[in-house]
Amino acid sequence: MNRRPERISFRFSARSRFAACLVATADGALAPGWWDLDDTHPPYAGAPPRYREGAPAETTATQVLPTEDGGLLRLRGTAGSGRHLLLLSRPAPAPATAAGSSLSGPRSPYPAGPASMDPSPAGPKAPYPTEELVVEARGLRLVPGGPPGTLALAVETTHDGRTRVRRVRSTPLRLSDPVILPGRVTALLPLDGTGHRYATDLEGPDGYRPVSLDLRDGTWHALPSPANGRIHRLLLSAPASGLLLTASDPGDGRLRIAHTTLGDPTRLSFPDRLNSLDGAVLPLAADPAGERVALRVTRGARARLFLYDVGADRPRPAALPPGAFHPVAGWSTGGLRVVYATPDRPADLVTVPDTAAHPDPAPYDASQDAPSRSLGAPTNTPYMAGTSHAATEWFATPSGRFEAVVLGDRRTAPTVVVALHGGPEDHWTLGHDPVLARLSDAGAAVVAPNQRGSTGYGRAHAEAIHGAWGVPDLADIRSLVRTLTEQRPPDAEPPVLLGTSYGGFLALLAVCADPYAWARCAVIAPFLSARGLRERSSPAVRALIDRHGLGEPPDDDLGPRDVERLAHRIRVPLLALHGCDDPVVPVDETRRLRRSLAEAGGPRRAPHDCLDIAGAGHHPLQERGGAGLTDRLVSFLTARAPDRRRTLPPPELTVADAAVRHRRSSAVFGHITHDERTPP
Repeated sequence: MNRRPERISFRFSARSRFAACLVATADGALAPGWWDLDDTHPPYAGAPPRYREGAPAETTATQVLPTEDGGLLRLRGTAGSGRHLLLLSRPAPAPATAAGSSLSGPRSPYPAGPASMDPSPAGPKAPYPTEELVVEARGLRLVPGGPPGTLALAVETTHDGRTRVRRVRSTPLRLSDPVILPGRVTALLPLDGTGHRYATDLEGPDGYRPVSLDLRDGTWHALPSPANGRIHRLLLSAPASGLLLTASDPGDGRLRIAHTTLGDPTRLSFPDRLNSLDGAVLPLAADPAGERVALRVTRGARARLFLYDVGADRPRPAALPPGAFHPVAGWSTGGLRVVYATPDRPADLVTVPDTAAHPDPAPYDASQDAPSRSLGAPTNTPYMAGTSHAATEWFATPSGRFEAVVLGDRRTAPTVVVALHGGPEDHWTLGHDPVLARLSDAGAAVVAPNQRGSTGYGRAHAEAIHGAWGVPDLADIRSLVRTLTEQRPPDAEPPVLLGTSYGGFLALLAVCADPYAWARCAVIAPFLSARGLRERSSPAVRALIDRHGLGEPPDDDLGPRDVERLAHRIRVPLLALHGCDDPVVPVDETRRLRRSLAEAGGPRRAPHDCLDIAGAGHHPLQERGGAGLTDRLVSFLTARAPDRRRTLPPPELTVADAAVRHRRSSAVFGHITHDERTPP
């Protein structure tokens, strides 16, 4: 099957004329990809948007950022090392080719390093100029913008919690003109068209407060407090019109979106229609005139794109079906480009209709190209030919209900895969997951539940598992498998389980609680218990677990949620994959699982395969060599076993469906989305 490539970490240049990302190769390696969106850079002027790829020498930790002069910055770093390599590459001249053409053979206007030489699309070898700089810094990220002569801004969080902002300059490549802020900051929002002044949220003893920063003299000061409310967060700026969007409250404690003016931010306006949109609203980008704003509106697993007329307070839905919209977008004179995905369409740039400042006489339609010709091209059509076969469905439980993303026909498919997300503070969306797509292509139906503990459904739903990992969420999964089984033919194979990180922990608990309800189980980077992980993990992970809360062991038949103690109850074939260099969940968790299963033994012991993946981290399927691991995983989950048809189960366990005290919410390790890997 000819698939569109997987892309992550999308970024736009300061004026949104260029875009970049990381694109996965067939073997799971990552290469930088680059678009000239408005045909501004020779020799592409006057042609459709051009796309090029570089050498596959990057990792998921690489930051890519296109510059307004047509270059590409790459920032490579190793977690915890404090050492980074900054690279600047320029696009190599190439003969005109069709937009989005697949560059067969090596594709590298962006080489891996200064000594690298790769064939250009024209054929002959030539060195492509690349500058590089070693940077010793902690928590470094690249931000588009900066004064004239600046490629970008480099924002560093120092060891004492302060922020240092420096300019990225070239010839030679260097960081200069540091500005120090006495705390951590969020995104830098431009306040003028010169690249000198920015607004940001600065962390202090009482939380974050909005401040303005002037790079000319390195000064900063707090923005004036509005008379009719309090600004909690800055969301978006549009220097052309003076618009500043904020998350604020008018004094009643209810958070709303408000706008004010950059020149006099002393009064907030809370537009009625903007704040009446049904869902969580995130501003993505403003048009060049600052009169319209692109909004992502999310409700549960579904997200829609709206175009909001600021002056008229009028939002209207864009001509795109529900899906997943990454939290980065760019709006130039050529139109609004968003990063859009559906379950059967990987994330890619999409040009939203009717958003260009001038009509496009011959819009490029990627859906009319053969798959090999549409590689990397931003499509100007709302969606590719064909209709997604994914939907969302609500499942009732004794304690309420939850939503799930469903691919295929769960009632008639030969295999039904229940996929559990990580986090636990995460949730499935109508976006693209390459493993779930592969399972669907293999004929399996996929049910991806957002059980209790998932985000996106209100505070009570997300915090239901605080202090009770594997209690309410396990009860929801047990209810789900009963529903799925009851609605399938009597001779159908039981569902199979797939879980990653926290989802792996929950999947193992599910097969321990109901050994005969499942046919097979596959887990990626699982841990065995919250308490055990706290003892064996890094200080950062221990701190996160402490903030989320361990709670007391539930008083039920299953007892403490410790897979090491319960491994003797596993009666299904099991596949576990774990990267040896996992910085989040130590590989020792899977090695302990292997030992526990071996010690359990007995005549009813099912086969298990626990693999340590050398050189891999927390997401081995997304790294080099991940394609082969994905093949093995899909084959394991879809290989039907006749003896796993319904059998008489033992007496059912009584397992708690605990109502626990809500605790303060916090970010928790686990499943890292493409959105979270994209720097602000």
